[in-house]
Amino acid sequence: MRLLALGIVVLAAACSGTGATEETTTTTTSTPATTTTVDADPLVAFVGEERPSRLVIPPAWEADGEPLPLVVLLHGYTATGELQDLYLGVSSTGSDLGYLTLTPDGTTDERGNQFWNATDFEQFVDDAGYLEGLIDEVIAGYNADPDRVYLVGHSNGGFMANKLACDIPDRIAGIAAIAGGVFGTGSDCLAPTRVLFIQGTDDGTVPFEGGVFLGGRVLGAQDTVDLWRGAGECTDASATKGPFDYDLLVPGEETTITVWEDCAPSASVELWSMEGSGHIPGFLPAFRSAMMERLLGIEDN
Repeated sequence: MRLLALGIVVLAAACSGTGATEETTTTTTSTPATTTTVDADPLVAFVGEERPSRLVIPPAWEADGEPLPLVVLLHGYTATGELQDLYLGVSSTGSDLGYLTLTPDGTTDERGNQFWNATDFEQFVDDAGYLEGLIDEVIAGYNADPDRVYLVGHSNGGFMANKLACDIPDRIAGIAAIAGGVFGTGSDCLAPTRVLFIQGTDDGTVPFEGGVFLGGRVLGAQDTVDLWRGAGECTDASATKGPFDYDLLVPGEETTITVWEDCAPSASVELWSMEGSGHIPGFLPAFRSAMMERLLGIEDN
């Protein structure tokens, strides 16, 4: 619980500036030999040449074994990959569930804050190409399964996750987007995929109902879900799960999950509505495991 509180404080501080944490896990920068097996704690490697990215390798990984899923974690504006990982615990959950975790960093804007180019409003950094290149490198060098590449993004990272699912749907098996949906109409988001959209109803940064944001228009939570339901050819049939207590900062059980699974093959859509939660919920460990299990299709909540 103390680690959770630290993660919330650090991420909240990052939203008004920049920051970084030190990785205490042993690291390696070389491509692993084909006989390497990770036996105990997760290891950390770095991929990407001009913009290196941290790759966390779980104990279950074997260079010559069954390929593991790859989860790419996309940080929010002003944060870093490591800070986002501290907040959401994606790599630590990966040690339990058996997937590789990539925690890349965006580039810096004129204010010195890290961001992802999820729109073409101001800067024209090819983050989509950069991230696709990282994915290719991990698949080739670290035995990641090309058919099980998933994205998790918060805020600006959530918008970037949606953008990639629209732009390169053949590379992405599913996304979990937290408080970051789709800019514009999403008319190019046409391919079925697995989508978890998660947002607090009291989000004071990205409007839950949609509207004007950063000089453009964004779809609200329900409209984002409806967009992906259409792309996934989902029927109106849905199931409701919960409520669940996933937010330390909101008393009681605040999260209700609506699931559409009568969709095209490999597609499903979920709306995780967090009543009373803000832009940076105090996610409890139960949320972390539930989100990743649902995203990877491991088991129902």
